[in-house]
Amino acid sequence: MRVLISGGAGRLGISVCRTFLQQGFQVRVFDLNTERNRKSVKELGPQAEIFWGDITQPHSVREAMEGVDAVVHMAAILPPVAYEKPELASKVNVGGTKIVVDLLKEKGGHIPFVFTSSVAVFGPSPNATEPISPEKNVPHPKGPYGETKLQAENLIKEAGINYVILRLTATMYLAFGTSDLKRLYSVSLDNRIEFCHPDDTAVAIRNAINNFDAVKDQTLVISGGPGQQMLYKDMIRRILRIMGLPVPPTHKFTKEPYYLDWYDTSKSEKLLCFQRTTFADYLKDYSRGLTKQYSALFLPFMLYFVGPLFGKIIVHFI
Repeated sequence: MRVLISGGAGRLGISVCRTFLQQGFQVRVFDLNTERNRKSVKELGPQAEIFWGDITQPHSVREAMEGVDAVVHMAAILPPVAYEKPELASKVNVGGTKIVVDLLKEKGGHIPFVFTSSVAVFGPSPNATEPISPEKNVPHPKGPYGETKLQAENLIKEAGINYVILRLTATMYLAFGTSDLKRLYSVSLDNRIEFCHPDDTAVAIRNAINNFDAVKDQTLVISGGPGQQMLYKDMIRRILRIMGLPVPPTHKFTKEPYYLDWYDTSKSEKLLCFQRTTFADYLKDYSRGLTKQYSALFLPFMLYFVGPLFGKIIVHFI
């Protein structure tokens, strides 16, 4: 089976492509021809078919969709760019999705189609007392990212094609660099948050194709499950502790509610069987990744010298 993965050269996209390849799928990557993307797809080796193009250009998408048996549509403008360039977010997230949907309709509308939406469509939910779910919680997105994702969802549902919509929680990567650290302040410390490893997200997406008949025409939330639910301050404390760094001063964090929360994933886990990796597993991998990137002495140096002496200064200037 040949599966087209739009946005397949992105950070999550590469994990998704790799997961499909590991199960013997023929993978066709469709993404923008940039230096970063060219470097990224080298990880996939010669097995992956690479189509460079633009999701907002119908002829480009049409060529990429020729001869495929399934489509995973991940191409999107993500935060923070979606908030900085709302018109671009609309053009890509809504307009690009419409192009894909229209071409699927031309082909009869029966090709399995997985759309990766976002939990951002729910909007902030600071007063929630139970986990959020598509069945109980009506979407109230705040800002262009969640709004454009919801618009894309609606046009898919109204198109008369076979689909499954996966609302993904935010994923974290081992390459957690300075730019990621700076975005730490965009979420309030007491915000509820649920960890989900990108490899688990990738498995959910792959299994949505594998089990398409069981999930067809449904909207499912993809997140880590009850065991991975915590407060944001607890998550960042455990991440920064690896390098001996303290949590930055409270005043540096926003007080505004963020769109992340805890979720009811009982239905999606039953159908897709993807929750395999814990936050503790992620932290171990992160520690190993830092050691590999720098040296075996890096973490001891951070923990016993830099952190105790300069930790508060470092996080103050992040």
